[in-house]
Amino acid sequence: MIINYAKTKLLTIVYAGILLLMAIEFKVSAESLQGLRSNNEDAIKFTMADGLFLALVADGMGGHASGEVASTEAIKSIEQEVFDQGPFLDGSEVGDTALIQHGYISANESLLNLSRNNPKLLNMGTTMVGLFYRENTPNVLISNLGDSRCYVMEDQKLSLITADHSFAHALYIAGSITLAQVATHPFRNRIYKYLGAKDLTGGPDVFIHHVVPGQRYLICSDGLSGSINFADLQHYLATEPLEGLALKLCQISLENGSTDNTSAVVIDVVQA
Repeated sequence: MIINYAKTKLLTIVYAGILLLMAIEFKVSAESLQGLRSNNEDAIKFTMADGLFLALVADGMGGHASGEVASTEAIKSIEQEVFDQGPFLDGSEVGDTALIQHGYISANESLLNLSRNNPKLLNMGTTMVGLFYRENTPNVLISNLGDSRCYVMEDQKLSLITADHSFAHALYIAGSITLAQVATHPFRNRIYKYLGAKDLTGGPDVFIHHVVPGQRYLICSDGLSGSINFADLQHYLATEPLEGLALKLCQISLENGSTDNTSAVVIDVVQA
């Protein structure tokens, strides 16, 4: 699936005393596959309204229906917070960062309330990764909890923007293992921050990234990032057309042996 999302104006460049307007478009390819699981606990969503763009990928935890409920309800809660409150803010980076953080915190409370009121949903939770953009601003805001990730392809080079909240990734940050080793480390699925946790001190990580035409962003669940090595992922994102790319990446992850649900949202930034 590919969707051409609204033309948004980016007021960023001052050259020789002349303010230049750069119009950009977001083009999106998105897919989520169940894989070998009994149900799909991943959830994806992307929305453009009121000059705001939001894309989210969640990977539910808890087993059976509870993980699916957690991912779906968390996305619904964050989306509602962003589009209910976002249009009335001043558009500052500080304000939008607070908007995203509060959206995650509200989603966390929503999951805890659902869990308290339904024993079948006890201990459910979900990871989350999101990309947020407001028209007439120079940056996107990348947010995450858990091990769902955001990558960016720039000048044929792939970079990981987010940091997993897993014990394996903490070892990588400390220099004890490589990024490639994270995918197979026995602690790779031991998450210490996620939505549905009783303590979400500090909320999500929020990264600010300058947005320009030519970039390609990938937000995905660990079912994908854990089964396609970095070099191959860079190759596919650098060479494949956007049409059908999310589906292709999900299919490759399953062909590589992933037994998990696998989800991807690929976002191309193009000049209008």
